[in-house]
Amino acid sequence: MRPSLFLLSVATGIRIMYCKNDCLRDYQQEMKLRLFEEWELHRSVMVQMPTGTGKTHLLAAIVREFLCGSGSRVWIVAHRRELVEQIEETVSRYGMGREDGSVRVMSIQWLSRNRKIVNGQPDLIVIDEAHHALAETYRELWKSYPEARKLGMTATPCRLNRKGFTDLFDTLITSWSIAEFIGRGWLSSFDYVSI
Repeated sequence: MRPSLFLLSVATGIRIMYCKNDCLRDYQQEMKLRLFEEWELHRSVMVQMPTGTGKTHLLAAIVREFLCGSGSRVWIVAHRRELVEQIEETVSRYGMGREDGSVRVMSIQWLSRNRKIVNGQPDLIVIDEAHHALAETYRELWKSYPEARKLGMTATPCRLNRKGFTDLFDTLITSWSIAEFIGRGWLSSFDYVSI
């Protein structure tokens, strides 16, 4: 665990905060640090972590730090209502509510229909389940908000149609493998059964 301190990135102007009481696990802290380092070089970053390793908590911690003293706006976009509700709940537990409008959590379907009524320009767009980002509705976000930083969160940074994400995300940060998470006790072992 890192001691409490603040770092200000000269290149991005983003303030990075490490708190003793941050509820992230060590590997999540490492992923967060790697992301902010990548944002020094790239505007659009995809983060891969296996299912069950806390991507939503990492997402909330990243958003909290991105907003820290900046007055920025963050849009978090998911493709299913259940994911939107889960993210809203987690973001709320991190002390970020709807009160000031700095964080908006919405489905891509709602945003596509209502973009004109959403106030302001986002400074950061977070895509949950980012392997869906090749859909035209997501591509519109890149076209409409080219200056916004982008963060894609996914467990599966590949698609069956073999199309890549390099036209949307500049770089990919990968976490440990599933086997490493199991070996370190963060995930349970499992039996794979084909039906």
